[in-house]
Amino acid sequence: MVDVYQEARSQERGDSDADYWLVCLHEVAGCPAILRLMVEIPDDIDAGGLGDRVAIVWAYESEPDGLPKEADSARMDFFEDVLVEAVESRMNACLAIVSTAKGAKEWTIYADDGKAVVTYAMELARENNLPVQVRSELDPDWEAYRRLLAVADEAQ
Repeated sequence: MVDVYQEARSQERGDSDADYWLVCLHEVAGCPAILRLMVEIPDDIDAGGLGDRVAIVWAYESEPDGLPKEADSARMDFFEDVLVEAVESRMNACLAIVSTAKGAKEWTIYADDGKAVVTYAMELARENNLPVQVRSELDPDWEAYRRLLAVADEAQ
């Protein structure tokens, strides 16, 4: 079962408009899973210039339902806020996807310089002793994002 809804989430961008996220609630191996992705690429983002896809994965000890414990969830939210503020304000990068399921939370950021995002994320994790792994690959057409968006659109 997939439950899909839209959620407005304010983030300060140049025009301070709200970004809109599509949130999908579904099951993975009998456990709840949450997928959040942008409904569309905002007008102020040049997706063609952001061809590096950076995946930041935080493995956690989960509750029986596969979701993070409350304390871990709070740390993850703080990590996301700090990470997104830095990469979106200081780098040419954009958070596009966040998934949480079965012991792992993953943030997907598209950037023009994936190495810079990887370096920043690893430094942030190291300084705060966080169990984070980071990888980067080319995805100039945002295929990973478009594939998930298509799946979410079909579920509506």
